[in-house]
Amino acid sequence: GRLGKPWGHRGELVLHVDESRAAVVMDLGVLFAEIDGSRVPFHISSLREHPRVGAVVKFEGLDDPQACAFLVNRDVFEPPGQTVPELEDEEEEDDDLDPSDLVGLHVVDEEYGDLGMIIATEGTEDNPLMVVQDSSGAEILIPLVNELITGIDMETGKLVVQTPPGLVDLYRGA
Repeated sequence: GRLGKPWGHRGELVLHVDESRAAVVMDLGVLFAEIDGSRVPFHISSLREHPRVGAVVKFEGLDDPQACAFLVNRDVFEPPGQTVPELEDEEEEDDDLDPSDLVGLHVVDEEYGDLGMIIATEGTEDNPLMVVQDSSGAEILIPLVNELITGIDMETGKLVVQTPPGLVDLYRGA
């Protein structure tokens, strides 16, 4: 797999791995990250599947985003002599949310705070957009890509994003 950006504020990281294999990875108890040409072990304290990003992992001793930042974008490997079994004859499932599932969620930007509610999705399959309506009724178009989404909670109806510099200002006329 590959580690992605920090998730939340407790030292968790996005783990890009097939969701169906996340539980098996947890059973390994440890993953190795390649650092300066060596594979260094990191003990897993928790790992949970996530429908949008694959999985979220927390390693022992890394308790905040700054502590785990050095692991971002690193490949991870199973322990030597152990392998994650391949799943046999399982068709790939598309567990990603359909863009229309996001309509009605409240969008919060990490820098700008509350942006408003997703009222629609537009664009193409290759270039989907969220249409976010703010409290004044103005619309903001935000690309619907994993790289901009830092958190999603369907239960509370909240989608956290980190928009590219200048995007929100463009729509707010700043």
